[in-house]
Amino acid sequence: MRYDIASKRLADLGARSLLRAFLKMEVEESHLIEELPRETVSLRSSDFPIRVRTREGEELIVLMEFQTWWEPDLPLRVGEYVLRFRRRYHLPVRPLVFLFKSSPSAVDEYDNGVVRVRYELVRMWEVEGRELLEMRDLYLLPLVGAARSEEEEIFEAERLIYESELEREVKADLLTILAIFSGLKSKDMVERLILRRRDIMIESAAYDIIKEEGFREGLKKGLEEGALETARRMVLEVLQERFGVVPRSMIERVREIDNDGVLNVLIRQAVRCESLEEFREAMEKALS
Repeated sequence: MRYDIASKRLADLGARSLLRAFLKMEVEESHLIEELPRETVSLRSSDFPIRVRTREGEELIVLMEFQTWWEPDLPLRVGEYVLRFRRRYHLPVRPLVFLFKSSPSAVDEYDNGVVRVRYELVRMWEVEGRELLEMRDLYLLPLVGAARSEEEEIFEAERLIYESELEREVKADLLTILAIFSGLKSKDMVERLILRRRDIMIESAAYDIIKEEGFREGLKKGLEEGALETARRMVLEVLQERFGVVPRSMIERVREIDNDGVLNVLIRQAVRCESLEEFREAMEKALS
């Protein structure tokens, strides 16, 4: 969900910049099409139809799609969109697909002898982050997080957005999108960007998505850790019930175990073993 939210906001804020950079198209006017053809039931939350008027006066529909992983049916899906929007608006339709994760199967054309579909495919892992920085276009900077970039280039993009004269809300959105796209490479990078710019990112609606997903991950981790603690306590309680005082070294050893499979084995061993020494040997064997 977070990538869909980030993509939609970037398409909304930076459509002209994206079209100029990747389609070499100078745009006079553009807007996202909210009212879709009735039969376009398969349009996904990561697909954005944009009505465009170029500086030369040409009107067309650009179908912009952000795709995390390559999907074999993507070419046919794009072809379906092209036909439906062409039929609805009677305008030329040009597809533009951004693919984030590297795939040897990714192609920019489909031809089975009867149906032929062509579209502009931007392989983000081949796009140089330095080139995006050199374009000096603030609305392209969030893509540095998904491009072929070094850590310092991501932080440079962050600095340029943060120090820009854009409205605070727009800066918050662009910084949050940069953080989300950087997560395609490293969760650590997301956390570092949030820590550095949380003061402004909290004003972005997309930031709530990061926070919500982070809460869910934290809750899951907490539940897992709670289950581990329960298992450790069960091992020690069984040993105490059967053998009385349990050596501190053994208690500390059990408390260090963070593998639920090992702890389940040790619960059974605590019930079956004849002595603390036998349990110790079984524990060391399970941990080896």
